[in-house]
Amino acid sequence: MARLFLLPFILLAFAFLNLLEAQLPYTEIQYDYRVDSSVYYGTATNYAGNPVDLYLDIYKPIGDNNRNRPTLVMAFGGAWIGGNKRSSDITSIAPWFARRGFVVAAIDYRLGFHPSVGTGSNYLTCPPVTMESNCVYPADSNEVIRAMFRGMQDLKGAIRFMKARNLEDSLCIENFFVAGVSAGGFNALAAAFLDDDSEKPPAAFAINDAPGPPSALNYCHNYYNTPGAQVQLNRPDLGSIEGDIAQNGYNAEVAGAFNFIGGVMHDYFGIENGLSPLLYIHHQTSDLVVSCAQAPLLSSLSVNCLAPLGFLGCTTIGNMPRARGSCAIETLINSQNYNINFQSVISQTGGPNCLQDPPGHSVVSPQTRVAEIVTFISERISQNETNGCNITTVDASGRSESDAFLLFPNPAQDVLQIKNLNHLKLESFSISNALGQKVIQISLPDNDSVDISALKNGLYFLEIKTNHGLSTLRFLVSR
Repeated sequence: MARLFLLPFILLAFAFLNLLEAQLPYTEIQYDYRVDSSVYYGTATNYAGNPVDLYLDIYKPIGDNNRNRPTLVMAFGGAWIGGNKRSSDITSIAPWFARRGFVVAAIDYRLGFHPSVGTGSNYLTCPPVTMESNCVYPADSNEVIRAMFRGMQDLKGAIRFMKARNLEDSLCIENFFVAGVSAGGFNALAAAFLDDDSEKPPAAFAINDAPGPPSALNYCHNYYNTPGAQVQLNRPDLGSIEGDIAQNGYNAEVAGAFNFIGGVMHDYFGIENGLSPLLYIHHQTSDLVVSCAQAPLLSSLSVNCLAPLGFLGCTTIGNMPRARGSCAIETLINSQNYNINFQSVISQTGGPNCLQDPPGHSVVSPQTRVAEIVTFISERISQNETNGCNITTVDASGRSESDAFLLFPNPAQDVLQIKNLNHLKLESFSISNALGQKVIQISLPDNDSVDISALKNGLYFLEIKTNHGLSTLRFLVSR
């Protein structure tokens, strides 16, 4: 009788342990990690009209055996003129997510904008300024807004690219998040909340040409364009808020956004299509680069640190757009009663300190910030897993949603077999890679197999056109 009485408690204990096991990979440090470096995810046109190939690093936990990993896509900081996917602001944060069971994609995005036709600071005599940092003097405020918009497009493309790898990297499509530091934070908040064409900023449409030479800062073009490349001054429409990268059938929606010392140049929070992403914002009150309040970018740095050294050739930075930092974002959301679940972590660090490098513009205790974030989002992750994680065109066996076709073997090597379960009339086959580029096209197929020996390893999508419509199935090539 005693054993029967204890049985429900034993079962309850096992259920509790299973729950802990499900949560621990995302809230507790458990794993080592590895990095797949410089994975190509797309090509886009920069501010000067030249193509830029874009790459990302993928941080993966080792030994988790999880088929539904949450994914974080991250963007570095650098005022849209510097930095890269391996900057210290990324490498100090990304591993702490990967060690908890996240997959992290740290991306490069398009950098550069047309510089001022005047001059920057004299980097030979002005102590805080280097030759490269002079490129932060923009031709006008439109240039900075357009740089952010391009970075947002690249982030959205990287999100779609990673979603297309859900089978390859064991990702939960519903548990995608986006984060950024400084300029990357601006890109990330726009990627998460700028989800309606009506929110596209006016500067991202076609506008007047950028002012051209003569300029003491023309050397800046060398940082963002190949030697000898032409620099176009026209400023065309930057296109859809989604951009052109990885148009593969997946969307760029995310479950949450994390802003580290960045902000917004416009209010994107009033229009949300669907469930609003969770929002985490972090700032120092002493930040002189991106004010925690609302101010033109770099204005506090100019007033407090550059202006007093004007006699040394230190020139204040103008033509910057006004922006809201984390303090102002919190005020905006509360004052407008936006239905956004957010957590604000503001570090009270006193007044301006020009001797600090950077002056108030850094993430306070990255490990602690990551611990706060994973606790904040854990319930949303759990809900999305419960509701169904990998919502894709096919299930893990390779069957389409209509169960009309079966692909095998999957992963495939040189020949892909197609079983027509409902004996539909086949009209054409086409195969696209993860970037949405067609690599094989077959009209009027006369058999149930496709030669894929020319394809490289990776994820592909087979589109089958029949007399009943279209079916899309995914498969891996692995040799």
